Amino acid sequence: MSRKKRKQVRRSASVVGPKNTVGPENTVRPEKIVGPEVMLTMRRKLVFSAVAVTMVFLGIEMVLRFAHLGDPPSVGVLRFGYESGIPLFDSDGIEQEGQPFRDFPIFEADSRLFWKPIANTPFTGADGLRLKSPTTKVKDKKVIRIGVIGDSCSFLGKDLYPNQLAKQLEVSSGKSVEVVNASCPGYTSEQGARRLQDLWQWEPDVVLVYFGWNDHWKSLNGQTDRQLLQRQQLSEEAQSWLGMSRIVWSLYSLRAMMTPPVSLERAPVRVPLDDYQENLRSIFLECEQNECPVLCITAPSAFLKGQLPTWAYQFFGEIYGMTQQEVSAIPMTHQDYNEVVRRLCEDNEIAYLADVAANWLSSADWEDRLPERFRGDRIHLTEIGHRDVAIICHEVLEPIFGQ
Repeated sequence: MSRKKRKQVRRSASVVGPKNTVGPENTVRPEKIVGPEVMLTMRRKLVFSAVAVTMVFLGIEMVLRFAHLGDPPSVGVLRFGYESGIPLFDSDGIEQEGQPFRDFPIFEADSRLFWKPIANTPFTGADGLRLKSPTTKVKDKKVIRIGVIGDSCSFLGKDLYPNQLAKQLEVSSGKSVEVVNASCPGYTSEQGARRLQDLWQWEPDVVLVYFGWNDHWKSLNGQTDRQLLQRQQLSEEAQSWLGMSRIVWSLYSLRAMMTPPVSLERAPVRVPLDDYQENLRSIFLECEQNECPVLCITAPSAFLKGQLPTWAYQFFGEIYGMTQQEVSAIPMTHQDYNEVVRRLCEDNEIAYLADVAANWLSSADWEDRLPERFRGDRIHLTEIGHRDVAIICHEVLEPIFGQ
């Protein structure tokens, strides 16, 4: 081959290949191969970092526990007008006015209800039901059972209106009648709606509902009962592995501290009217689902418009931080809650109404009979008051359960 041809062959060979341009961006670099020693070093760094972070958090956790900081919120920190935050002992005189029972606790903390009656005390039977209660949950077919959810108005007294109603129904129906009274002092309709769930295992044939007073008292916690129950659910989460961390609850407490506290003067009532209406509707719906009629009782009152006693201004001012205007408005406020009961009973087929409040006010001698029907606090009933409530309830239920 001639010299000229050999030069042409070299030129053609120089332009043959995958790239026809030259430059640093087109330079083919060999891939960097990471050896097993390098990978092992990276894993060690990651593990060391994870261990270091874990040790830091564990150290913070131990310091917080040792200093008792970041403890999960509990029921006992809630305030409901009792010395311990929640009721433990009888403060009103369960059977006799002015004679409270303090030999041992009657109530205990409960994460679902805030508190509840302790079972098997001198005043309660199984499940904390107010005596006299059935001894077995299985109901005989020939027996009528009256379920009750309510506040102290259905709990305080020797011969309560549900028990007197049972006696009257036994006469009119010719059947044995038992009472399952799940009421509890201090309860609102928010707690009552939850307490109702405990009644179904006792197979009630009718449920009596008596609320209103505690619902419209001011909340000493600065929040409504519904908001507090949501807070209580957070406390239940403390049982989980995450909730056991004091770091988590320290952050929760920090957030709570950064939230401006609500003054007692500006505090909401425990159950606002809208919540009260929702609670009653929830009770009606649950009774309907269990095919059980419900009898609502409008809570009677001896607080009269423009005639409140002097002690009421001092008592409600000190305990609930109520102004004179708010105390003066108690009769009208209470009437508003009773109106909700009346309106809902009219709109619900499964609900019956024992309008005790209106019935007593309509009688000619109603004002003269106030002292014999009410205890000195003008809220709770005497034995005569319980009897008269039972009579009105019987008038409503006799057509349902009569012979």
